[in-house]
Amino acid sequence: MRPSATPTNLLPYAALALSMAFVGTSMTANKFIVGEVPVMVAGLIRFLAATIFIVAITLLIDGKLPRLHRRTSLILAAQTFFGSFLFTVLTLYGVNMTTAMVSGIVLAATPAVVAMMSWVLGDRLSRVAWIGVLITIGGVLVVNILDSPGEDVARRPILGATLIFLAVVCEALYTMFARLIAGEGSALGVTSWYSIYGALMFLPPALWVARDFPISTIPQSAWLAMIYMGAVPGSLAVLLWFYGLRSVPASIAGAFTGVMPITAVISASVILDEPFGWAHLLGMALILVGIVLVARSRGRDVEEKIELLSG
Repeated sequence: MRPSATPTNLLPYAALALSMAFVGTSMTANKFIVGEVPVMVAGLIRFLAATIFIVAITLLIDGKLPRLHRRTSLILAAQTFFGSFLFTVLTLYGVNMTTAMVSGIVLAATPAVVAMMSWVLGDRLSRVAWIGVLITIGGVLVVNILDSPGEDVARRPILGATLIFLAVVCEALYTMFARLIAGEGSALGVTSWYSIYGALMFLPPALWVARDFPISTIPQSAWLAMIYMGAVPGSLAVLLWFYGLRSVPASIAGAFTGVMPITAVISASVILDEPFGWAHLLGMALILVGIVLVARSRGRDVEEKIELLSG
């Protein structure tokens, strides 16, 4: 049985929270990339940076990359496709059409989507969990209906928010796949292969697009943003997430994605000077309330299952 985190061992919880805090800043970093670098090229550079960063650390600490079982490799490849390739493409296109702040708040709907996917796969959801899902969806709608960004700051805000929501679905699939391989191999080793798979998936389309794109035209700000995306949200955040999932059930860990809108809003407001209005505050509050309801309900379900198994 997988050990669970306790109040005296808060490190796994801290790792999950910090992981999602880093992911929240990615929407702001993406703003420095879109419009300057083709999406596929940006994705490749990001995952090359992530691969170099995490593989170097793995070799330094573990001495070698682990050999993965065939089942683990297939699940990790599927996780990489949804959680890295599609997620990156959708967020880059989406954040180019709406604001980084709205993007981060929409991403906070991930726990609700994870809960709904669990229900589709046969996992029971309580009435409280369903209320939490509906409140979370309501928070996303509040942000995008009551305070949709104007054309002066967002080209196509509704389409952009829709693409970000599709990225949320990919992030939820990422979480579902992650719990299937949590505990298999070292967190460093699995994260290294995750980054390698991501780079390989971006390589063919990036090489095709790069034929007509002069790399020398990429500004320094975009280079720094892509390296940051690779080293921090792309590798360090993934490492922390895999580490946390070793002790915390995925149904509870998913609630920590509620940290994303907080760092997304703060970084977008401070770095990009994006306005923060009452609709953002109300929407974020609704989403966080919904996340708490889902997490509390899912946490009780897990505890009941553990008691049944131990009894």
